[in-house]
Amino acid sequence: MLGYVELMNQCMDRARIAANNAVGNYQNYYCRYEQKMEADLTLANYLLSHIDEAVAKGWIKVYYQPIVDTFSSKISTYEALARWIDPKYGFLNPGEFIEVLERGHLIHKLDLHILDLVCQDLEEAMQKGETYPMVSVNLSRYDLELPDLHERINNILASHGVKSSQIRIEITESALLSNTEAVIKEHISRFHEDGYQVWLDDFGSGFSSLNSLQNFDFDLLKIDMAFLRHANEKTPTILMDVIDMAKRLGIETLSEGVETKDEYDFLHSIGCVLAQGFYFSQPLPKDKITAKRKERGLEFESLAEYAFYKKIGQINVLNALYPFSGKNDQELAETVPVMLLLDKGGDLEPIYSNKAAQNWCQSLRLRGAGFEFDCRREFLTLVKQLGETADGEIIEENFRIKDYAGRLRLQLVAEMPCQRAYVINTNMV
Repeated sequence: MLGYVELMNQCMDRARIAANNAVGNYQNYYCRYEQKMEADLTLANYLLSHIDEAVAKGWIKVYYQPIVDTFSSKISTYEALARWIDPKYGFLNPGEFIEVLERGHLIHKLDLHILDLVCQDLEEAMQKGETYPMVSVNLSRYDLELPDLHERINNILASHGVKSSQIRIEITESALLSNTEAVIKEHISRFHEDGYQVWLDDFGSGFSSLNSLQNFDFDLLKIDMAFLRHANEKTPTILMDVIDMAKRLGIETLSEGVETKDEYDFLHSIGCVLAQGFYFSQPLPKDKITAKRKERGLEFESLAEYAFYKKIGQINVLNALYPFSGKNDQELAETVPVMLLLDKGGDLEPIYSNKAAQNWCQSLRLRGAGFEFDCRREFLTLVKQLGETADGEIIEENFRIKDYAGRLRLQLVAEMPCQRAYVINTNMV
């Protein structure tokens, strides 16, 4: 049984714990102590005092989750994610230690260690002659406070012979709220100068989303699919407009949290180039990702394919005018059939089309069971003939297919050995 002094000390300690938990909560006038508060505090103190030991003894592990190109259906990038496997507390998820390390301003020890582990894995793959994709790593808003952040990052890559083009830097939108505009611009500019892509994570989670696009030069926006799971009739329009806006600004898009084929197909249909989530794989340690990749039938994009499909992904067929206008001020329109066709030396394969194009093809019975072969052959022959002379300039040709007459416009948008991609639209007369 506790004595009077010990009991008073315990009461004071618990009151202090409850008071600390109430900091920042302006809706309640008081906070009642709970045992979980003390357990969380004990864990937090443990994490802060053992981060150096966790790094030194290998308790911090890097897990990888694939990011898939919706046009090539191949892995474009992996995201590197931190896991803490502790001898005392066992497996710890990021939610249990990230915020704690951020509050203690020690998060840089974790983030830089994860980068080092990633570079070790890339170095090992290079030495073995293995194929490997690019990797994205996360930086906390508190990492941006380090005066020598860029030197540390560059030194880690240099020590393993890894190029900056192999690494993507992810910065959460909350970092934009915690740092001045000048500081963020300076960091992004320095990363770009050093050859890194900079991605904006959690786009749309804060109040500064549009300011983020206006004020900062991000290479990619990451959109959380949780937004889609709380969808209403407005959601598809909002997402399509975000994708359309990003394409006009020359920014790539990635949706994370993809869990179903329907979500994946929807993202492809609106032109979101990259997708990530449990539909492909949960985050896994290095020794398990190969088996998972083979199980899902996923291959890696080559550098040539990456460049090829990146150009394709910049085309927005939802906007019937934009692909051919060269301008970014056209209104979104789906009244004109527009599609992207892939030529691999055989039949042309439609890989991206708007609803008007889908309806037009269906009316001509150009695809699907029971299509009229002569119509299909005539149309594809015309496209191939125009494509053979395409050099990036817009080519136009009048056509007639059965009772349909119109004008076909075609432009070569990407090419690589044995493959070419064209964007076409048709104006019916």
